[in-house]
Amino acid sequence: MGETIELADGRRFGLARFGAPDGHPVLALHGAPASRLMFDVTDETAKGLGMTLFCPDRPGYGLTPLDEAPTLHGRTDDLIGIADALSLKRFSVLGVSGGGPYGVALAARLGDRIAGLGLVSPLGPVAQFHEAKAAGLVDDNHKPMSRGHHIFFLDLPKHRGVLSFQAGLSARVFKTAPHLFARMFAWSLSAADSKVLQQPHVQESLIGMTLEALRQGVEGGLSDLEVFSQPWPVAFEAITAPSILWQGTADQIVPSAVSVWLSGLIPNCRLEQLEDCGHFWVYDHLEEVLGGLLEISSGGT
Repeated sequence: MGETIELADGRRFGLARFGAPDGHPVLALHGAPASRLMFDVTDETAKGLGMTLFCPDRPGYGLTPLDEAPTLHGRTDDLIGIADALSLKRFSVLGVSGGGPYGVALAARLGDRIAGLGLVSPLGPVAQFHEAKAAGLVDDNHKPMSRGHHIFFLDLPKHRGVLSFQAGLSARVFKTAPHLFARMFAWSLSAADSKVLQQPHVQESLIGMTLEALRQGVEGGLSDLEVFSQPWPVAFEAITAPSILWQGTADQIVPSAVSVWLSGLIPNCRLEQLEDCGHFWVYDHLEEVLGGLLEISSGGT
């Protein structure tokens, strides 16, 4: 799981592979802060379904050097370069949480080259949603973002020094006592998420992927947040792949109203709203998610 892949321009990206050796190819995009190791829990399920997950580290995480002036468009170029380096002619995309924006942008750029798009508890376009909501362009069925989400995703990125100090402190605490930190994190969330995160195998996976995410420090997470705070330069109408978006109603990590709104921006996207489920629902439903992605990628509905 310590592999790197070299792009045409000479840059190298950390990469992990899970599942069947020669299965249906899936480019799997991790959350934030996270790393390629997020998908270690999918290995057996992906093998059983005949799928191969290619899981790159984004810049600043794991084995991938930090990029300068990160943008959604520039990082989508990176993903296209990774797909080319892996000789993936047609493949599916799985974006989890903070991997969602990159998955959507990639599907819009590559059109028919993407067989299917799966989004799990994705972060939606928070800046566009906020502007559209303020202008009265969002249906009243979509609740506004909470004050906490607004501060975290739109306000804090404008204060990089404060954010860097807070993130650095949290990282030091986590590295000192990862299991205690993981338990405290689980207790701070909804009952649904707390139940999932208290499972030993889930806790070990989260600790492993987060330690790897922090291999270079906190800049990977900070650069992701910088990207997330900006409007997405995405032509949603250019997405031709069939899509599924899974979003729990008890998710406290991402603003679920924005995720639901995102599903309406993507053509041919099936929304699966998960009543009373949290952000980490996927850990107990890997076969449902991977199987659903494989089905739509193979022409099913």
